Amino acid sequence: MHAIVSRDQKRRAEVADTQDGIQLVLRTEGELTPFFTGQLNEMLCYSTGRPWHTNTPGLKDVRMDGESGLIRISGTLEELFVTLSLAFDENDLLHVQVSWENRSGNLLNEAVVGLLFLLPKRNQEKVTIPHMIYNNNPSSDPNRIVPRLGVGPGKGFICEEHRLPIPCVNVEWEEYGTRYFSLFSIPGYVETDDGRVHYGSLGAIQDESRTIAVALSGVLMFNGEKDIYYIAKNRTESYQGGYMDWEQGYSLTKEYALDWGHALRTGHAYREIVRKGMLLYKPEGKKPFSLEELIVLKTNAMDDRWRIGEHGAAGYVKFTDSNVFGNVSKHPLHYMYGWTGQCLKLAWCDAKLGFEEGQEERIAKCLRAVDFYLSESRTEVPGIRHSSYRLEDGAWDDFHWNKQSVTSSRAYGETMADLAEIALLFRESGREVSATWIEALRESADFFLKGALPSGIFPSAWLMDGKPADEMITAAGLPCLIALVKTYWITMEKKVLDFAESMMQRYYELHAETFERPFARSTLDAKCEDKEAGMYFFLAAYELYLLTRDERYQEWAEISADWLLTFVYMWNPAYNQGSAFQNTDFSAVGWPGVSVQNHHLDVFFPTYEFWQFGRLTGKTQYERWGRMSLDAMGQGISTKPGEWGFTVAGEQGEGFFQTYWNHRGHSNKWNPSWVIALVLNNALRFRDTLA
Repeated sequence: MHAIVSRDQKRRAEVADTQDGIQLVLRTEGELTPFFTGQLNEMLCYSTGRPWHTNTPGLKDVRMDGESGLIRISGTLEELFVTLSLAFDENDLLHVQVSWENRSGNLLNEAVVGLLFLLPKRNQEKVTIPHMIYNNNPSSDPNRIVPRLGVGPGKGFICEEHRLPIPCVNVEWEEYGTRYFSLFSIPGYVETDDGRVHYGSLGAIQDESRTIAVALSGVLMFNGEKDIYYIAKNRTESYQGGYMDWEQGYSLTKEYALDWGHALRTGHAYREIVRKGMLLYKPEGKKPFSLEELIVLKTNAMDDRWRIGEHGAAGYVKFTDSNVFGNVSKHPLHYMYGWTGQCLKLAWCDAKLGFEEGQEERIAKCLRAVDFYLSESRTEVPGIRHSSYRLEDGAWDDFHWNKQSVTSSRAYGETMADLAEIALLFRESGREVSATWIEALRESADFFLKGALPSGIFPSAWLMDGKPADEMITAAGLPCLIALVKTYWITMEKKVLDFAESMMQRYYELHAETFERPFARSTLDAKCEDKEAGMYFFLAAYELYLLTRDERYQEWAEISADWLLTFVYMWNPAYNQGSAFQNTDFSAVGWPGVSVQNHHLDVFFPTYEFWQFGRLTGKTQYERWGRMSLDAMGQGISTKPGEWGFTVAGEQGEGFFQTYWNHRGHSNKWNPSWVIALVLNNALRFRDTLA
C-alpha cells in the first residue's frame, strides 16, 4: 500500500493493490469510516462510438509506485495507456492528474474518456452542481425544462465545464454528522483547427443504490438523455460535440481536485465548494473602468431614460427609443416599478447625484417620478398598486399570473424599499420628507402585516383584490420584508420590526436551515431556484444585522452569501476565435449567473452590500467579492455609439453568454433599465462610502 498525507496531517489518501484491483481510500484523521472508497477498475471509463458509454473495461498491466508526497499508477485501458498521479496541494486538496494516450497503432474514432466516483446512497443525500443542481431543484416548475438528475440506470446530468461558475460536483450525506465529497475540475481546453474551444464535462448520475460524480472528456447528458444540451429557456438540442478522434500517439491530460470532510450542518456542504473554490482557482477579475468612469457612463444612460408624458407622467422608461435594437422589436415606452424596470431605484440615483453635485434639476426629477407613482398607481385596495405605466395611451398595467392581473411581491417589495431609501436620502440631506411618502410606506406596511400566508411568509403575488395568487412556499416575497425593515427606519414603529423579524425566522426555517428547499422563484419569468431569491434573503439578513447587530442575522447573511457565490464565476473560460468575448478579452470572473433555467451572466448582484458586510464583520472574502464583481460588470458597457451594438454611451446588454445558452461568447442588446439602475445604485454607494 502507498499512502500520502495532506500538509495539515488531517487527510490521507491510500492506494492499495487488492484482489479486486487497485483501491483508492480517502480518510480523515481520527475517523475509522472512509469518506470515499473506490476500485480503479470502476473509476476509469472509456468508450468509442455514439452514443457514449461509461464503460469501465478495467486497468491491465498495472504499475504503481510512490515517492515523497506522490503516488503514480499506470496501466492499459484497452487501446489506451493511462497514467494517474495523486498529490496533495498547499490547500490540502488532493489533485488527481490523469493522462490517456493512444498507443494502439490505430485511429480511435469518437473516443470518450473520464473518471467516475461511485458513492453509495446514504441518508439525506444532497447533490450540488453550481448554477445547475441544488438538491435536484425541488421548486422548479415541472412543466419547464431545467437541469435535473433523475433516477435510473445511467441517468443523470452532465454539462460543459464552462457552464459551471465553480466546476464542481458536491455530494453531501448524513453519516457521523454531515459529510461531503467534492469533485473539482481544473478546466483545460483543446482548440480545434477552426479556432473552436473544446472543454471537458462534469456532472452526476444517479440510480437507486448510488450516486456517481462524473468527469468526462466533453460529452454531455441532459436530464438522462445523452448528447443533448440546453440552449435557451425551455429549449434543448442535439449536441454533436465531445467526441474526439485519436490518432496514434495522441494524448489527453486532465487535472481534478478532490475535497472531503464535514459540513457545519445539514444542507450546508455547498459552502465548502465556495471556500475551496476560492483557494483552487485564485480568482482575479477585470476592471475596465474606474468607479468615477462607471458612474459617468451609467448616468448618461439613465439620463436617456427620463421621459415625461401627459397628466403629470414622469419617470424612467424600461426601454428607450434612442437605441437601435437590431432584430429586437421596440417596446412601447413605459415605466416599470421593480424587477426589470426599477423606476424608483433610478429616481434614487438621480436624487443622489443631485445632492452630491448640487444639481436641483436631478432632485426635481426624483420628486416628480415618485409623486407620479404614488398618486396614480393606487387601486381600490389599499396597499395594492399597479406595476407599470404606458406613456402612449396613459394606461396602467400589472403583472399576470395564470391569466389574472396580480401585484408581484418581489417587484412591489423592491419599489417600496426604494421609496424608503429615497425618503432616507432626503432626510439625511436635510430636505423635507413628504408626508405623502410616509403615508404610502405606512399603507404598504399595513398591507404586508396582513398579507402573509398560513406558512408565515409572503406569497409570490397577490391578486388585485389583495388575496394571495397561490400559497406555494417560495423566497419570492423577501423584498417585502426588506421594505418593512427600511420602513421601520422611517416610522420607528415597533410592530413593523417585530413582524419582519418573526417572518425572517420563518424564511430561514423554510429555506436556509437545511436547504431541503433552496431559495427559488424570485426571477419572475423562471419559476425555479435562482440567484435573486438567495440575494434577497442575504439583503434581508444584512438589513436586519445593520439595524440590530444580532449575530443571528450575521450568520444568516454569511450562509446566503456563500450560496450566492455558487453562482459567481471563479474562473474565466476561453472563447472561440472571432467571438466578441475573445476579441475584447472578456473575463467571466466575478460575474454572477441567473438561475437553473437561465444560464447566462448579468449584473443583478448586491455588490455594495457584499463589500460593506465584509467590512463590518471582518469577513474579507465578501468585501473582496463585492468590489471584484462591481468592477467586472464594467465589461460590455458602450463608451461611444456602435460599441456592443448600442447608440447611447453607458448602455449595456442584460445577458452575457459564457456558455451555449444562447450565443456563446457574445452578449445581447436587450437592455431593460434595471441594467442601468443596479450598477449605478451600487457604484454611487461605493463612491459615497469611500469618499
